[in-house]
Amino acid sequence: MHKPLNGMFRVLVCRVRSRLCGLPLDAVEETLRPQPLRPLKSPAVHVQGLARIRGDWLPVVDLAGLLGLTESGVVPAPADAAAVRRYVVVRAGDRRVALAVAEVLGLQTFAAEQLRALPPLLRDRDHGAVSALAERDDELIAVLDQARLFPDDLPPTAALSAADGGEAASHRGAAS
Repeated sequence: MHKPLNGMFRVLVCRVRSRLCGLPLDAVEETLRPQPLRPLKSPAVHVQGLARIRGDWLPVVDLAGLLGLTESGVVPAPADAAAVRRYVVVRAGDRRVALAVAEVLGLQTFAAEQLRALPPLLRDRDHGAVSALAERDDELIAVLDQARLFPDDLPPTAALSAADGGEAASHRGAAS
């Protein structure tokens, strides 16, 4: 998990299906409306496709699927507007991805002592992106670790573009 600033953690709270997730604010680049998707012929798990954002083709990852909040083996259709109304662009090192979420609820600041470690039974691969738990009113927030949000099987954006037959890369200079 990222280090607190003056003992405080700032997260962007998002709704993913019926759950709340907190993304470390220092990893968030921007939030935006969903952009047109270019589907991939052989997408990595939970990657809905590529979206052109600020001139770059970024993989769009279904955060609900990545966190195991969808039916087993079912990846929602990219056009499922009811489930995805916002993208949150996050980065970890030199990797960037657009996370598909239901809505962005705003910023929340937590004192370090307000964050709780995951119970031992939840420390498994299915909960790998969750680094801590916090509460807001009576709701539980899963605080995510941006470094663990990138699926192991997510190839670099250039490889994703190549998998699309280079069509995404060839539109780099086109207006979006």
